[in-house]
Amino acid sequence: MTPRRRRSRPVTWVVVVVIAAVFAAALVADAAVMQLVIPVALVALVVRLLLPRLRSIGDARGPSEVDRAERLLTAAVATLPEHRREWGRAMIGELAEVQGRSARWRFALSTARATLWTPPTSGWPVLGLVSVVVVATVAAAGPVVGQAVPGLTVFAVAFTGIFGAMVLLTVARARRPRLPTPGATLVAAAGVAASIAVTVVLLRREPAAADYLPAAAAVCFAAVLAGCLWVGLVSPRLLGAGQLAPHLGAVAGVVFGAWFLLVNRLDGWEPPIPVALLVGIVLAAAPGAAFFVPAFVAGRAGRSLRSGVQAVVWTLIVAMPVTYAVWLPEGMRRHAIDGRSLDGEVIAPVGANLADALIFCLAVFPVIGLTFGLLGAVLGARTRDATAGQPAVPEPA
Repeated sequence: MTPRRRRSRPVTWVVVVVIAAVFAAALVADAAVMQLVIPVALVALVVRLLLPRLRSIGDARGPSEVDRAERLLTAAVATLPEHRREWGRAMIGELAEVQGRSARWRFALSTARATLWTPPTSGWPVLGLVSVVVVATVAAAGPVVGQAVPGLTVFAVAFTGIFGAMVLLTVARARRPRLPTPGATLVAAAGVAASIAVTVVLLRREPAAADYLPAAAAVCFAAVLAGCLWVGLVSPRLLGAGQLAPHLGAVAGVVFGAWFLLVNRLDGWEPPIPVALLVGIVLAAAPGAAFFVPAFVAGRAGRSLRSGVQAVVWTLIVAMPVTYAVWLPEGMRRHAIDGRSLDGEVIAPVGANLADALIFCLAVFPVIGLTFGLLGAVLGARTRDATAGQPAVPEPA
């Protein structure tokens, strides 16, 4: 490690600690301006930490590796089944021998087109059968769900359609279905199921709440839940094959949901001052730590930035549905007390909690959490780089 990088590491950690402390103080003091400024500062810090790594990756690559034709071909090869991946790598090697921009593009496009017609791993009959099942499910979801819960018709069609398309892609490209991390997968699937269940309960009790779930919002909601479920079931190769990161992310997502529940249940609680200070510090630090810690630990243990990012993604796919599943029941409970929204600031119909939950649980919280998570992943990878020159410790068999 160069002297410049050795000097920059303590400075980076000092900046992180200062920003986290100010952000916690802003949460405790309810300083709205600081709550807007600090996340922006965190994003800037993450970008500052990522740029040198991206530059180093770009510098390590030769001119042929940044060629757009090769990028296209590499992306196409990444979609191939395992048993066809060797052929794809051979085609990438052939592309390196092709001279001329137009000739390279013709070769890349023709090879990418060939990957689209690769026979599915499970065979055409199986893919055809799965396609029939998916189409029938999508066709039946609208009328069946629309009759039981009219406000969820668009969501049901969108969810079954999007998830069905993901299933078809998996069947066509995967050698056989597998659950790489059953425990984490179960937690992610349970969160998605709980999100759908609480939405059904709300719309059954308050049909007028469907006005707060327009078609565009229903499609976005369905896409997010379908994506969370698919990542939890398949764990795409792009995220890496580590076993630690999914489990860390699943636990962290549940912790984030528990933090949100605890914050709402402690509203109005008046403990002694020392206890209040301790609880306030813990509650202020918990949401950021729920994303930062697993990403840092996974990045450090996996010795790569990808491992940290994998933990961030798993934390997101668990935290989003779990927090949403907590928000709606808590919103209905609060509305039954005094007719106010969950934060107690506005008197509004109970259906307003549906719109608030979608905005905060699927947009605001993930953006802030992603910032903390990427920060942890980058710092974990930097710590790994700092010890790269030390003798490697053999991993247990």
